[in-house]
Amino acid sequence: MDSSSAHTATLEKYCPECYRQFEGAIVNCPHDSTPLRGPGTDPLIGSVFAERYLIDSVLGLGGMSIVYKAQHSLMNRTVAIKMLHRSLKEDTLALERFRLEAQAASSLNHQNVITVYDFGISPTGEPFFVMDCIEGESLENLIDRKGRIPFLRAIAIFKQVCDGLEAAHKKGIIHRDLKPANVILMKREDGGEMVKLVDFGIAKLLPQGGKQQQQLTKTGEVFGSPIYMSPEQCLGRELDTRADIYALGCLMYEAVAGEPPFIGNSYLETMNMHVDNHPKLISEKAPGADVPAELEAAILCCLSKDPDIRFQTTAELRDVLSSISSALGGKDHSSNLTNVRSPVSQKAKVKKGAPIALMIVSSVASALLVCLAFVAYWPGTADDRGAPLEKLIWSLHLSDAEEDLKKGNFQSAEKNFAKAEAKARVFGDLKQRLLTTLRSKTVLYEKWEGHAEDLEKVNNEITSIDTERVRFEFHELMKLLDTFEKKDNSPVSQSSKMLKAEAEIPKFVSVSNKLYSKGLWLEQEELLKKALDIEKKMLGDDSVMVAKLQTKLADCYVAQRKFPQVRALLAHALQVYEVHSADDPNSAVGALNKLGQFDLDRSEYERAEPELKDALQRARQLKKRDDVLLLCLRSYADLLQQTGKVSAGDALDREADILEKKEKVPVDAQ
Repeated sequence: MDSSSAHTATLEKYCPECYRQFEGAIVNCPHDSTPLRGPGTDPLIGSVFAERYLIDSVLGLGGMSIVYKAQHSLMNRTVAIKMLHRSLKEDTLALERFRLEAQAASSLNHQNVITVYDFGISPTGEPFFVMDCIEGESLENLIDRKGRIPFLRAIAIFKQVCDGLEAAHKKGIIHRDLKPANVILMKREDGGEMVKLVDFGIAKLLPQGGKQQQQLTKTGEVFGSPIYMSPEQCLGRELDTRADIYALGCLMYEAVAGEPPFIGNSYLETMNMHVDNHPKLISEKAPGADVPAELEAAILCCLSKDPDIRFQTTAELRDVLSSISSALGGKDHSSNLTNVRSPVSQKAKVKKGAPIALMIVSSVASALLVCLAFVAYWPGTADDRGAPLEKLIWSLHLSDAEEDLKKGNFQSAEKNFAKAEAKARVFGDLKQRLLTTLRSKTVLYEKWEGHAEDLEKVNNEITSIDTERVRFEFHELMKLLDTFEKKDNSPVSQSSKMLKAEAEIPKFVSVSNKLYSKGLWLEQEELLKKALDIEKKMLGDDSVMVAKLQTKLADCYVAQRKFPQVRALLAHALQVYEVHSADDPNSAVGALNKLGQFDLDRSEYERAEPELKDALQRARQLKKRDDVLLLCLRSYADLLQQTGKVSAGDALDREADILEKKEKVPVDAQ
C-alpha cells in the first residue's frame, strides 16, 4: 500500500504501537493489547496539525510512517501528510532516512512524480512532510482487476513512467522500489491518464553510496520488493539507474502478461530467480496477450542480467516505446488512453466499399511491416547505435553461450560466443557489448584445456579495447576542460563554473587512474596539468581538490622518471592537508607518509627519517584506519632496514604482517 495516494481506502482501525491494521469488531491489538484507533478515536483526526493542516482521515500505513489526509487551512488545498511512527522518533537512523526521503522527493519537480510541498518538525516534535493527495488507482489494483492491460495502453502508461524516472535520474536519485503499487493512474479532464510515481524511498540518492548508505537501509526491511529487484540489487552490489530500468522491465512484463517474470515460493527463491533464470517469452507465458514482437524485445532488453546490455537510460527506452506506439497506431499519452483504437478500426473507415476481410488483412500487414522495419532498422540512440533486433539477437547468443558454458558444452559455447561477438562488433556503444562478450569468452578458454593461445588472444583484445575506451574518456574530459576556459564575466556563470569544476574532480581522478594503469602517462600528465590550472583559478591553491590532483600528477611524474618535479607537488599537497587535518586527519598522515616514501626512494634518508617516523606515530593515533597504519609501518620498516637497523625494521614488518592478516587490509597507496 502506498501511503501517499488517496486511492487507498481509509483504514478502519490501526494499532498506534505496532501500526498493524485491522477490520471488524476487534477493539484491542491482539499483539500488544493496545486500544486500536479508528476514524472516531484517532486523536489527530479533526485537529489542526503544525498550526495549518486540518487532519481529515488516515490514508495508509507504511513500515516507518503513517499518512493522513488533510486540508491546508489557508490555501484550501487537500494534501497528504506523512509522519514518522511514534516509536521511531528517537531513532537517529530512522530520522535520517525520513529526512533523505523528503529530500529526494522534494528535489523533483515533474508532472509524473509526486510533489512534496513542506517538510519539518511540528511544535509537538512530529517529523513530517506534506505532499500531493492523489486521487487515482494504482497499477497494482488495475492489474488485479483486469488480469493484464492492452499493450497500447500499457505503452502509454510506461512512457510516462520513463519520463518520471528520467527526471529523478537526472537529479541523481534511483527509485529502487519501483513496483505496481507505486505507479498511480489519475484520470484527467480530457479522459486521458496521468501517471504519478510515488514513494521515492529513503537513502536512494546516488551521491550517498558506500557504508553510510548501507547503514541507512538495515532496519530489518527488505530493501526493495523482491519481485521487481534487479540481479545486482539481489546480490547486494552497488547500483545505478539501470537497476530502475530492470524493475521497469518487470512492471511492463507483468502489465502485459498478467504476472511477473519471476515469482518463487519465498523472498530468497524469487531473488535467486532474478540472478540465475531467464524469463519466459511473453508470447509463451501469456499467448492470448498478443504482445507485438518489438515490444517483447524491448521488455526483454530491460530484463537482461547484465546492466550493460539493458537500455542505458529511461529516455532511450521511452524513445523506443514511442516508436513502437506510433508504428502500431497508438496515440500519445495526452489523448484518451482507455479507448485506444487499433490500426484495423482506424483504417476500416477509409474505404467503405472494400471487403472487410481484405481491409483487415491489409491493415494488419501494414502494421506488421512498420513494426518489423522499426525493429530491424531503427538505428538506436547517438551513444548506442544498433537496431533493437540486432541487440536482442546478440543478447540471445550470449545467453546461449553462457548456458552452454555452465553445462560444459564448450564447442557449442564457442560457436555462440562467435555469433555474439560478430553482432557486438557492429554496435556503436564504444565496444561495451563486445567487451562484455570477450570477458565472458575468457571464462570459456580458462576452463577449456588446450586453449591457452586463444585465451591470450582474447585478453590482448580486451586490453586494447580498454585502452581505446580510456583514450576516449580522456578526449571527452579535455573537451569539458575547454568549456571551463571560456571567458565569461557574469558572476552567476562564474559561480556555476566553480561548482561544476569542483563536482568534476572525482571524474578527473578516476580517468587519471585509468590512464596511469594503462601506461598512458603523457595523456595523464596533459589532463592533470590542464585540470590543475583550471581548478587553481576556480578554487584557489589551498583547496583539498587541488591537493588530490597534485598527488596524482606526482605519481605520473614518478612513472615517467621526472623526479625533480615530484617533491614540490607532494610538499604542497601535504601543506594543504595539514591545514584541513582537523576535518580529515587520515589524508594528512597519508600525505606525510607519501612524501617520506618518495624521499626514501631517492635515498634522502635525512629527510625521509623524521617524515616517516612522524607519520607512523600519528597513524597509531588514528581511529579505525588500519590501512593508513599498515602503509606507515611498511614504509618506516623499509627505512630502518636500509639504514642498518634491520632488527627494528623486521619488528615493524612483523607487526604489519599481523595487522594485515587480522584485518585483511589491502595495501593501497594514495
